[in-house]
Amino acid sequence: MSVENMLSIVLPVYNDQDNLDRFLAELRVNDCHQPWELIVVDDGSPDRLSLGESPMENWQLIRHDQQRGAGAARNDGVRRARGEYIILLSVFLRIPEDYLERIARFGLFSEFDFAAHLLEPAPELALDHFQRFLAGQKDRSAPVNGQLSIKQSLFTAAIIKKEPYCKLKGFDESMHHYGGHEMDLIYRLDQAGYSNRTVIPDFPLQRVKIERHGRIRDRLQQYGSVGLPALLHKHPELNSQILIQPLLWRILSLVGLPKIIEKRLAQKIEANRKLPRLSYQLYLHLIVRNAWAAR
Repeated sequence: MSVENMLSIVLPVYNDQDNLDRFLAELRVNDCHQPWELIVVDDGSPDRLSLGESPMENWQLIRHDQQRGAGAARNDGVRRARGEYIILLSVFLRIPEDYLERIARFGLFSEFDFAAHLLEPAPELALDHFQRFLAGQKDRSAPVNGQLSIKQSLFTAAIIKKEPYCKLKGFDESMHHYGGHEMDLIYRLDQAGYSNRTVIPDFPLQRVKIERHGRIRDRLQQYGSVGLPALLHKHPELNSQILIQPLLWRILSLVGLPKIIEKRLAQKIEANRKLPRLSYQLYLHLIVRNAWAAR
């Protein structure tokens, strides 16, 4: 049963004790007038994760015997949560000292169905041009009048009320590969009338870890070959929003142009060439689209 105005932080973690220790230390020094709790979900880490020698009374740890994916981990955390407000975070985020107080005020005094922090790189990170583009979410997101589109609504750092999350049964755990499950949930929320999606104003969070080009590429290829087909099979009406310009794509594919452009952009990124923002956006789209076409 939810406790009115209580905050429940749900944190899925896989094999990252160092960042979990840092996250817990940052959260420990927070002060908040609202009741809150932390639920860490160890998603099958080879070495069991720990909450440290002296965990706070409002912390708990759930353990999966094998890795089941972020969606299943978040679902298990939300099922254990007692709060009215669910805060979904990631272990690679830095938690400021006033985080709980500020997010509590936002939850109490804002109208929203889904709200997300914009993310920015921690200042101490040494990033190449591609990583800096990925980390600069403020420049890549273009909410209209503060409202996020479905494709921009990610659960990396978000707040949602427990009631609609549970009403829709959370993430689809059959979509356990990278990508797809987040858009599936936000789309189902939209269709159920929970369509007020907003950016949490003037409250970005810092990322202390950003994947390199090869890792990002692998994940997007997995999304294009597995996650995206699963999403479009479940919601075929999304085809036109995601697979844009299908006729033009088929024509260009006849001469192999999408793969050629993707390869050339990849070479420039590997050489750490600074590219226009539209070139990076095109590259990300081509990785997914070419993987989808080749499945």
